[in-house]
Amino acid sequence: MSLKELFKSNVFRACIIILLYVLYALFGSFSEYLFKYALNSITAGNFNTYVYWQIMQFVLALFTSLLLPITTVVFTRQTQNYLHKIRQEIMHHYYDEKSDEKVSSMQNRLTANLKILSDDYATPWITILSGVLEIVIAIILLASMNWILILVTAILAVITLFAPKIMEKKTSAATDKVNKKNEKLLNTIAHWLGGLQELRRYSAYSRLVKQIHRSSSDYVDASKGSAKLRSVSYLINAFSNSIAQIGMSFIAGIMFLLNMISFGDFAVASGFAFTIFSAIWNITQSLTQVKSTKALREQITDLRKQVPDENKDKVSAYGLKVSGLSVKYDQGETIFYPDFTIKKGQKVLLTGDSGTGKSTLFNVLLGKLKPESGTVTYLDENETIIPEGKARIGNMPQNPVVFPATIKENITMFNENLQDKLQDVVQAVQLQSDLAKMPDGVNTTIDLKSENLSGGQRQKVVLARTEIHEQSFVLMDEVTSAIDQKATEKIIDELLKTDQTILMIAHNFTPELKAKFDQEIKLKSKKGDKVR
Repeated sequence: MSLKELFKSNVFRACIIILLYVLYALFGSFSEYLFKYALNSITAGNFNTYVYWQIMQFVLALFTSLLLPITTVVFTRQTQNYLHKIRQEIMHHYYDEKSDEKVSSMQNRLTANLKILSDDYATPWITILSGVLEIVIAIILLASMNWILILVTAILAVITLFAPKIMEKKTSAATDKVNKKNEKLLNTIAHWLGGLQELRRYSAYSRLVKQIHRSSSDYVDASKGSAKLRSVSYLINAFSNSIAQIGMSFIAGIMFLLNMISFGDFAVASGFAFTIFSAIWNITQSLTQVKSTKALREQITDLRKQVPDENKDKVSAYGLKVSGLSVKYDQGETIFYPDFTIKKGQKVLLTGDSGTGKSTLFNVLLGKLKPESGTVTYLDENETIIPEGKARIGNMPQNPVVFPATIKENITMFNENLQDKLQDVVQAVQLQSDLAKMPDGVNTTIDLKSENLSGGQRQKVVLARTEIHEQSFVLMDEVTSAIDQKATEKIIDELLKTDQTILMIAHNFTPELKAKFDQEIKLKSKKGDKVR
């Protein structure tokens, strides 16, 4: 996020904002300046002239009060449109980036972090603009009274501007710490509340409270620390500002006693002293806020960078060769895998006890995990080796991912060109009988909150999604675990009829069902397992 980008997001509107703030500063300053003539008139005993200048002041003050809310609305629209653009770019980055970042982290960056940038970066710049305009106009008007007032203002302004430097680095570090602790709190909430049903089942409420309290306390402590540093910075700036205002009024008072300026000039000079040093104070506070967002703005800038589309140059895989493969866990344990080959169109079953590394093997095949040794080679339709990292393969995880859209949209993934194939895949995955019980059938909207689909129905929806997109090579992890045995057998029979190459993890398949696969890879704890 940058001031230049904020301006360029809508140049015409940005120019309108600047014009409105210029008018706001002009009307406000001249309303205060005209008070000089009102005072001089009343001290001279000229009541009619006094009333005239008071009316002029009132008119300018009225325009000033009307301009502020209008300008605020226009600026808010400019800021929110710009933040919306940033949010879209971050979403595009997440979509293209090949990494599994936590949802809580994404939420924090798309909501809380952007709000911080709005409150502590965009808004302070408007305060700075308004303050600079007020200072410039006030100085010009002071110069029309006496040049000594300008000299005194300049000296006191330097002192006031130096004050924020004392706390600048500390407030920036504190803001960054608050952001990190907030992200940690969101992660903790996601991890523990995600398993709320299990915690209830085993009466583990105390553990839930303990974990949430720990992360919450860290966030609260960081927020308190940040607030404390901001308060100290505020006090330093307030003290220097007060000294400057008192000093200006003192000098103006002496000049009045020496007949260098009129009483009206003295009163207005004191008022402008308040305007100038209040503006300087606001500017220094705003600059402190802006600089405190430096680390956050750098993070957002990185997230907005376009990620190369890796899918663009990928080649559909049809076969696979695994040789000498082993994976080492952080705890030191190493899993050795048997050598095996999967040819185009084969249906292969991957079995083994828990802990033998079935899901780990899938992570290696998907490129999410780097093996300790060995090679994984993908083959294209002509059995030509696909360069490393260029193979396109499908993956159906054990926990089906569905979206708050219709069943039809979840299957086609919003591709209207696939609707002609919808009925066939629905029947192939045994979903037709489930849809018949729903009033809206395939147009039923999935409600993630009330979970209007069972686990088995969700698996069928994702199976249908996989089949309708006709992926050449698909990894399937326990894709029928929540589906009854009879429906599972029918689904497997339909999958075996396809031209897809399938590697499927499964438990509790009957010997008859296993025999339907082209081969079965049995994983055990030791190296050298055989492939049937």
